[in-house]
Amino acid sequence: MTSSFDNLTTVQFQRRMKPAALHIYHRIWPGCTVEDLREQGLKVHVLDKEFGIDALIHFASGQWMSIQEKYRTHDAMKYGDFTQEYMNGEGTQHESPGEWFTLGAQLYFYGWTNEVETDFEKWVILDVARYKLLVERGGGLARMGTKRQNQQHGRASFYAIPLERLQPAFLYAHGTGNSKAKGSPKSVKPSEKV
Repeated sequence: MTSSFDNLTTVQFQRRMKPAALHIYHRIWPGCTVEDLREQGLKVHVLDKEFGIDALIHFASGQWMSIQEKYRTHDAMKYGDFTQEYMNGEGTQHESPGEWFTLGAQLYFYGWTNEVETDFEKWVILDVARYKLLVERGGGLARMGTKRQNQQHGRASFYAIPLERLQPAFLYAHGTGNSKAKGSPKSVKPSEKV
């Protein structure tokens, strides 16, 4: 039985691109398994609902890390930005704090699809703690990016942050000019400070 949730274009897009994201994770962390916390549709797992954690990546050693994911279409690549949701339903009676205020994941996968939506042409995995500190030291979201309002999905506001400003928080990158090969770690010098 499918719910109206399953018919949303955003949900269908996410499900269509999930195998491509899993392929990237398996290349970076061979032998890992991924536990998707969004599998139950409207019965959202508490870690996703309260802390912005879409999945847990379990390593062969028994360790795990939490990850938030955002997939964007190929045409959004032209903006060269990372979009950080700020408020949900901004300006409505349903206004509430968005992902920025609840993001508790350790990692953040952010990727842009190829034209036919079969793989990711460009992607980064951010260290969320480094990302948050980078924004704090940069003077906050308003100084790091430009605030915009989504008119299509729930009137969420977000900050569009130029991707190059977030480079110190990249753990892995592909297609951004920061990596030699898909899935290779971005080297960060110990002297670099976020």
